[in-house]
Amino acid sequence: MLSPTALSQETQQAFQAVGGALFLPEWPAIPVRWNRRLRRAGRAVIDLRGRRFCSAVIELSPPYFEVYPDDLAGILIHEAVHVGLAIQGRPFGHGPEFHRACEAAGGLLHSRWLPGRVFRYRCPICTESLERRRRTAESRWCADCVESAEAQGLEPYTAARALCLVETTFRGPEPAGAGAHPVCE
Repeated sequence: MLSPTALSQETQQAFQAVGGALFLPEWPAIPVRWNRRLRRAGRAVIDLRGRRFCSAVIELSPPYFEVYPDDLAGILIHEAVHVGLAIQGRPFGHGPEFHRACEAAGGLLHSRWLPGRVFRYRCPICTESLERRRRTAESRWCADCVESAEAQGLEPYTAARALCLVETTFRGPEPAGAGAHPVCE
């Protein structure tokens, strides 16, 4: 984990890059803190009252940066773009405005998977595969096949249409630049 001074420097650089990309000269106080429970690289927790920005916190995952330390600057920029757009009252999800601003500031659009188990499910109707990091507690269905069944007047949520677990594997750290499974958090 980075020292508080090093994290503060990285944060200032990220806010400067995003401020330049979004033409945002001043930032309110945005704390950046570590959160061991996060399963992704980071997140921006934004508090709005109506449509007005009130506050935000950026949380980072220590386990992620133990595996991928070189991603810190890009992930900080990614999360700062969410906050910067919210400050300006613009849509701050992962839409086109976000993508343009994140690329202009030099941030990462996607983080990488943390090493761990991967559960692969297959739809018995369309045979598409779906990967999840958590095993489902109850039956799940393929969204496209549910929509198709409803359009045909069929009962979409039957046991015969439920996703089937076909494989459990372990996936290790991804090499730098790998983006086989884009994760945007």
